Amino acid sequence: MKREGLRPTQLRVSSIIDAVEQSLRDQILDQGIPVGAAVRETDVARTFEIARPTAKAAIERLVAAGLLRRDAHKSARVPSLSADDVRDLYLTRSLIESGMCRRLAEKSHVPSEATAAIDDMRALLPDATPRQFVEPDIRFHRAIADQAGGTRLRRIHVALMEEMHLCMARAQAHHLVSPAVILTEHEEIADAIAGGNADTAADLLHEHLERACEALVEYLDRADGG
Repeated sequence: MKREGLRPTQLRVSSIIDAVEQSLRDQILDQGIPVGAAVRETDVARTFEIARPTAKAAIERLVAAGLLRRDAHKSARVPSLSADDVRDLYLTRSLIESGMCRRLAEKSHVPSEATAAIDDMRALLPDATPRQFVEPDIRFHRAIADQAGGTRLRRIHVALMEEMHLCMARAQAHHLVSPAVILTEHEEIADAIAGGNADTAADLLHEHLERACEALVEYLDRADGG
């Protein structure tokens, strides 16, 4: 029986979708595509010189990740996060990650990837911009999730962090939390985990996320005239 495998053309199409998705993702997170802007299949197809089905596939991936939103029969748009959106994201994340920190602290185990992320943050100082901290910040928390959770919990965390990346990029773009504070808070969480202080590690993680959440909520309230 002849085996039906992937043809080279299919692999190339897949790689094009990946590349277009990544380019759009970068532009959304860097606010090159501003909040509220429509991301239309025809525009994406024309800009990247690709077929509309390929453009649509890339856009739908970003919709699924929460980096774009699409109402029925309308173009996908970069979402404008409300204060309620921000609180919901950070609450969900805090509930999940506090438990993860507690679990790792019970073993006094700090993942090497988390330590490396802290080292990268430290190397960025003193001239770092808050936006530069987004990538190592996410890497730190992803390392915690990778080591503390099972397959399903890691999958939930990955999906959550997709939308959180948009939220964090928005916060750091407005310099709401200083890089030095971000570094210190991550160091304290790692130290508590290494010391086997489960309650302290969970509390520090919660406080770290709570401060970031409130800073962004306050900014959104001011921007909305609240």
